[in-house]
Amino acid sequence: MAGQGYLVLIDRDDAKKLFAHKEPDDVRNFMDQLTQSKPYRSAQKVLDLAGHWDGIHRCLTDGTLDPDGGEPPLNHAILGGKRLANTPEFVLSFVRPDMTPYVAEALADVRYDDFHKKYLAISPSDYGRALTEKDFEKIWVAFQQLVDFYESGAEELSAIAFAARWR
Repeated sequence: MAGQGYLVLIDRDDAKKLFAHKEPDDVRNFMDQLTQSKPYRSAQKVLDLAGHWDGIHRCLTDGTLDPDGGEPPLNHAILGGKRLANTPEFVLSFVRPDMTPYVAEALADVRYDDFHKKYLAISPSDYGRALTEKDFEKIWVAFQQLVDFYESGAEELSAIAFAARWR
């Protein structure tokens, strides 16, 4: 499994604070503070994708975890966008507020059959587990949550950050 991942809708002030952090540990600590804060939690500005982000990214791109794989704007939904941290323990990518509507629109156009075909084309050895219908259905449900999350971000013109950690 590639690790636990989550998305965060980030307002302008917090985006400025995030960009002020230069060290990966500082970036991770700031993101932890945001995701655990009552205002972010109560406003539903955090979407926990657990380990499903891995399959979602692969289905939206070229079947790999390459952040540059696939085509924009779909490849920005998870690992694409501006990379603010990339260590063996933590990764953070950032989608600017002006890009969020484009990503949201592209995600809304993804159809079940196409997504399923992309899932079946993933290399099980690269993915680290067998491709099963049960796994796919969990990924599809998480993808639907991702679509709704990006739509919210587009409406608010928020930046969206994706973070994953391995531990």
